[in-house]
Amino acid sequence: MLKSAEDDETKKVWHTEEMNTEKLKNFSAKGRLLIIDDESELREILFSLLEDSASEIYQASNGLEGIELLKSQKFDAVLSDEKMPKKSGLEVLKWMRENNLHIPFIIHTGYGQTDMIQEARRLGVYAFVDKPWNEAQLIQTVQNALRSGMEQKTN
Repeated sequence: MLKSAEDDETKKVWHTEEMNTEKLKNFSAKGRLLIIDDESELREILFSLLEDSASEIYQASNGLEGIELLKSQKFDAVLSDEKMPKKSGLEVLKWMRENNLHIPFIIHTGYGQTDMIQEARRLGVYAFVDKPWNEAQLIQTVQNALRSGMEQKTN
């Protein structure tokens, strides 16, 4: 179930699926993360913030680069900006689903457009993270997504 900002103004992370946190806690390995964002400074901040949460972090400066990495590498989760040149985060998510890639996809955005949120939900987005984000919530969301992605490989 999607929780929107209207449901609870203090929530900055919206999860679209119920997470089995007990099962996730038992998964201690760190996964591979892809960060897609057109702002290089923001990518570096995200990398620094999340480097202890993932075994490897790859970066792409736009959606098209992200898709090229997704074609050639295996990831456990993707953290993507929504508004970017060449391809948006939503377009990357759509490409992933059309190509049978169902790893967790997190969209971080400063824009809460209803149409985008509804389409992302339809495509199975893992979570939305509003900008500016709460660091602890962002880290926890990414860690949960990575664990979920790794768990998919074992099932």
